[in-house]
Amino acid sequence: MVVAGALKNDVDLRQQVAELRKDQRNLHAAAHVLATYALLAGAFWLLKAYPNWATYVFCFFFIGLMQYRLVMSTHEATHKNLFFPVWLNEFFGVFHSALVGISFFNYRKTHLEHHKNPQSIDEDIDSYIYRPLLEAKPGIRRLSLLVFGVVYDVAEKVVRKLRGATRRATSERVQNPTPLWMQMVPIAVCQVAIISFFVYFFKWWYYPIFWCVPVVLIALSLDRARTFLEHGFQYIFSNQTWESFKEAPQSTVDIDTNAVERFLFAPFGFAYHQAHHTYLTVPFYNLNKLADLLEQKEATYYRRVHGSYITILCKMIWAAK
Repeated sequence: MVVAGALKNDVDLRQQVAELRKDQRNLHAAAHVLATYALLAGAFWLLKAYPNWATYVFCFFFIGLMQYRLVMSTHEATHKNLFFPVWLNEFFGVFHSALVGISFFNYRKTHLEHHKNPQSIDEDIDSYIYRPLLEAKPGIRRLSLLVFGVVYDVAEKVVRKLRGATRRATSERVQNPTPLWMQMVPIAVCQVAIISFFVYFFKWWYYPIFWCVPVVLIALSLDRARTFLEHGFQYIFSNQTWESFKEAPQSTVDIDTNAVERFLFAPFGFAYHQAHHTYLTVPFYNLNKLADLLEQKEATYYRRVHGSYITILCKMIWAAK
């Protein structure tokens, strides 16, 4: 009877997940994307209408936040969950990634490697982002690495664009699916258009200052901090200890946070990152329902963490394993 009940529960879970997966709508993604475009346009208007230092500082950070949202939309497109049908998803995936200098199809290739399950932290192809932070001494050293380590992240991303990604555990290289020149065409087209926009409406130096630098200092730094939080939380706060990262499992969490952080720090359902890793093909706007379902049905599912991303991140910076 116990086995039969477990089987029925498993069947019910799969059916409910399938319903969430089949619920394909463009309204949510369109609202997110249009809001990002509108806020970017507002920032550019401020730069044009009020050219002063206060506006410059505010727009620098704000444009970086919107670029981060474009990066997050690219993530959804890699899983073909941003827009439907597929051709529309691929268009916005290529477009948004090119706007921020990402090679979309290379990113998809390496990101799907990140989703292999099960795997250890040592095997995770993206652990170069958060593993050094887990190894760092808590406190000032970890904080410094979190802030300044973005330089290494940029260098690694450039190498991946040129040569492909390398697994630390095996030194195996994940080859790029497209030649370098094909990767660069959409990036070059979009960047030329952006340069033309800045030259026509502003001055040429606005392009590096208000587009290139925010991508590195704001968008990539936010992505780095979020990755460390979501993939490092269980390792730091788990009661279990491991002898090495070869034994420590790659894991993640769901964060029950406020609406402002969900918009700025965890857009496109990223607050439910554990649910996303569990079922990749469920659209982002259904991940909250998926997390509720998995908490009810799966005893081993890690219960969501309640609190602000900023507060949790601060705790992780100072917490010792």
